[in-house]
Amino acid sequence: MIKRKGSKMHLSKEEEFEILKMVLDKFLWIGTISLMFGVYLLLTPHNDVGLGLLVTLIGATMLLMFTSIITKQFNYKKE
Repeated sequence: MIKRKGSKMHLSKEEEFEILKMVLDKFLWIGTISLMFGVYLLLTPHNDVGLGLLVTLIGATMLLMFTSIITKQFNYKKE
């Protein structure tokens, strides 16, 4: 429920968590697409292997970073 405190409206912890999940889900999709594109570049014979490896590592880093953020927030919500 949205609580009013003076003239400002505040979200409950559950609503904040739901919004956080929706936003971070988009970043996880971006990381997944980047990872898949990097693997595609690695497997395509006439592309630079270094570029494919770089894009793959960037996608993996994004996935790990945002997965850790979601895990921390999920543990925070459980408490």
